[in-house]
Amino acid sequence: MDIRQLRYLVYTARYSSFRIAADKLNATQPAVSKGIRVLEQSVGVRLLDRGPWGVKPTEYGERLIQYGEVLLALTEEARTEIDAMLGAKRGRLRVGSIATTVRGVVPTAARRFLEKSPEVDLNFYEELSPALQAQLLKGSIDVAVMSRPHDFPDEELEYRALLNSPMQIVADVAHPLMRRERLSLSDLTSFQWILPARPDPDRLALDSLFSKAQLPLPKAVCETTSSRFQVSMLAGSPWLSYLTTSSAYTSVENAQLAPLPLLRSPAWTRSVGVAYRKQRVSRPIIDGFLRELEIASAEYTASLGSGAQTR
Repeated sequence: MDIRQLRYLVYTARYSSFRIAADKLNATQPAVSKGIRVLEQSVGVRLLDRGPWGVKPTEYGERLIQYGEVLLALTEEARTEIDAMLGAKRGRLRVGSIATTVRGVVPTAARRFLEKSPEVDLNFYEELSPALQAQLLKGSIDVAVMSRPHDFPDEELEYRALLNSPMQIVADVAHPLMRRERLSLSDLTSFQWILPARPDPDRLALDSLFSKAQLPLPKAVCETTSSRFQVSMLAGSPWLSYLTTSSAYTSVENAQLAPLPLLRSPAWTRSVGVAYRKQRVSRPIIDGFLRELEIASAEYTASLGSGAQTR
């Protein structure tokens, strides 16, 4: 068993395809297939089931993949730390972020970071906070701009608070509720919602609003991890959801969505921060990106205080 074989196994299971795994790893498909066969022979069990539906791990494969993910993450971390000890400004930075975090903050930080470190390869991923936390723990990403989940593993990850982003309940601009001058939460109980699944922090915050008002919790007609899908589903529908007050989907000209005229608005505040694996050695690439995030977040917070329109 070696690292290369484990990498073949992890990538093949991740993409359910020998071909895609080979493309991602810059290897040939026969090499990937052979490496996994050799790995299966060395451990004495079948690790992957192969069929017309694609490839999926066996019970033994799933267990070995869990160890493989950790080993690959540690290998990448070791390589990055060696670069850090050498003072390197090159390498790769994988950043994950919640979709509607704050319009402009992450792109602003990324642009400034790349201007100062043009040799760094920056990869960006979009997910919900629980999924980002899982990717950090597996080593799939280096930095996550996210809300802090209730089960945040402080022993493995660091978390820095960045800003608070006001949230508002939204609907299609032609929604019947838009014709009302003022609404209370009780007016929303008969409508269904497009929401992320629990335990997403914002979903729990929404639940808390209704629970404190002694009202039934919002019922999701559809749960999604995609903000784009969420917005597409809301447009022209009778359903409800929520977005940040700075969301382009509600504030640009000819927007299809708008905030509901609730008596108390915004509904709650989303706390956004940045998470990353605990560092035993300073890593200039990550430290540099964190500095730009903190500067961009401070600028955004100042714009809220002055009433400026963020872009």
